[in-house]
Amino acid sequence: MAYFYLDDSKHHRFGFSLAAFVICDTDPTEHIDSVFRKHGYDPEEFEYKSSAKMAGDRQLQALRDALKSFIGRQCKIAVCVVDGDKRLGPAALRLLSSALSHPSLEGQTHKVFFDEGLFQSRKVAAGVADRNVAFGCCEFHFEQDSRTHLGIQLADIVAHTCSTMLLETLGHVTKKVILDAPGDSGYDGLEVELGFEMWAGIRYAFLAKNKQNPKDDFDLANVDVYPWGLFIDDSVSEDISNATMERFGENYLGCIH
Repeated sequence: MAYFYLDDSKHHRFGFSLAAFVICDTDPTEHIDSVFRKHGYDPEEFEYKSSAKMAGDRQLQALRDALKSFIGRQCKIAVCVVDGDKRLGPAALRLLSSALSHPSLEGQTHKVFFDEGLFQSRKVAAGVADRNVAFGCCEFHFEQDSRTHLGIQLADIVAHTCSTMLLETLGHVTKKVILDAPGDSGYDGLEVELGFEMWAGIRYAFLAKNKQNPKDDFDLANVDVYPWGLFIDDSVSEDISNATMERFGENYLGCIH
């Protein structure tokens, strides 16, 4: 069984919204609760939001880094992109349908949790889901509170991270950061693009498969994320569709020294 959690990040100004699933082999609630408390936060009173101001807040930054580390090591992720936000829910279901065909998820039962506001109502959402026979293996939970289901807060991190990566690919983000890495890694103090820093922390988490017929060693180091871990809705513009495929369609897993 896998546990799926979905949240979104809206960027109307730039012509897209992005939703992301975090996929966990087991219920992550106990672990996330422990991470929160370790960093001085009570999960019953505090909700992690990527939109919160983090500059100068080392405690909140440390919590974010710990949660991202858990995602990068223990979870899989899948993303979908739409124009506006009214199609986010249906697009997420299309993404889920593709994800369920991945060999690591086939033939199992799953629990799927959606954040609030992705459908007009639970009834509408259930009606859409019922029309897809591939979802017979899923127990759906629509319109869920992220304070109750902490896995949705992981999805918030991934949606924000992947949206920033896409914004950079589109040319809207040009920020660079100085890496704070272990001294023996060769990266400490290195200036890199923000999108690269974000990608490096989650690159092993994308739901993907090895290429069928790699052309060379570089191709061998890349895996195909599309279609299992990526869905692009027909509503998006050609420019955004192309940028999304460029950013997420395949993923490099080779050495980045």
